[in-house]
Amino acid sequence: MSKNKISAMQERNDDGLTMTTLSLWFLPTAIIVSLAILFLDRPVGRFIQEKLYSNRIWGSLTGQLPDTLLIMVGLITVACYAGYRLRKHRHIQDAATVLLHYVAYALPASFVAKTVLKVAFGRIETRYWLQNPQQYGFHWLHGGEHFSGFPSGHMAVFATLFAAIWRMYPRLKGVLCLLLLVLGLLLLATNYHFLSDVVAGTYLGLVVEAMLFAVMGKEWLK
Repeated sequence: MSKNKISAMQERNDDGLTMTTLSLWFLPTAIIVSLAILFLDRPVGRFIQEKLYSNRIWGSLTGQLPDTLLIMVGLITVACYAGYRLRKHRHIQDAATVLLHYVAYALPASFVAKTVLKVAFGRIETRYWLQNPQQYGFHWLHGGEHFSGFPSGHMAVFATLFAAIWRMYPRLKGVLCLLLLVLGLLLLATNYHFLSDVVAGTYLGLVVEAMLFAVMGKEWLK
């Protein structure tokens, strides 16, 4: 076993999030999400619409952003699996090889999880709510166009990705947390999501990563 592989295993044990830790976070996260739904989501959404979108430049830059999440997940997954196979063929077994293999499974899993939950919750999207305020809330099992806001798919997928990188390269933890925070703020600032969507999506992504590693981590580290 290579020194790099031993190092990767040590980093996993010392710094990776576990299902035990995340289970302890469930109740506080649920409380934060509930409070945001009741008291913060609508005021924050209106504030952003009134303050940021009164600026024509901001409105023109962010008014019609395409949803490319599926394309991004597909490209990253293919690239990671190809990189893993190449390194495996060259008999390179280190933290990078494990990470590439891991991400090739983790990102699709996160995407599927968020898609299923969006359909189940049927939460109205922020921009559509601003035009139809009477429809605020959840439309259970009726997710689809304009009703797929909860949880945030971008936060779920990138939380999974960053948590996987964090597990193998714990020294990057601060940078990864900052990037995730910036992504969340951008989703709020563009009114693509409510605050509760962002928090729930982040938690979902972390759970998917931890659960997948708990189930398949030993296999990946062989």
